[in-house]
Amino acid sequence: MRPSRNPARAARRKAELRERLGAERPVCAYCAFEEPVTLRRVSRKLLSEHHVFGRNHDPDSVLFVCLNCHAVMHESLCNAGVELEPVSDPVKRVATMLRAEAVHLEMLASSKRKQAALLEGSKK
Repeated sequence: MRPSRNPARAARRKAELRERLGAERPVCAYCAFEEPVTLRRVSRKLLSEHHVFGRNHDPDSVLFVCLNCHAVMHESLCNAGVELEPVSDPVKRVATMLRAEAVHLEMLASSKRKQAALLEGSKK
C-alpha cells in the first residue's frame, strides 16, 4: 500500500472510520482480525456492517465484521432457514429474529473457542 499523497485527508478518513466503528483499532467481531483487508481484496471498506437480526427486521443492531466472516454468517443464516426479506406477521418476525440471533451466538461462541485454543497453543 503506497503512502497517501495528502496526509491531512488520510488522517481525516482514518479518524472518521475509527469514529464510525467506535474503536481506535477496529476488529472483526467474530474472528478478531485487525487487518481484514489482507483477507480479501476490498476497495476502501475494511469492515462490513452485519445486521444481526437482518436489516429488514432490526436495522439498528449492527456489528462490524470482516468480509470473510460476513459471507460465512450469511451462508449460515441461509442454512438455518432465516428469511432476510421483510416479514409482516409479528410472531413470524420475532421467530426469524430469534433464529438469526441463535446463528450469531453460535458463530461468536465458535470463534471464541478458536481464540482460546490459539492462546493455549501459544503458551506451549
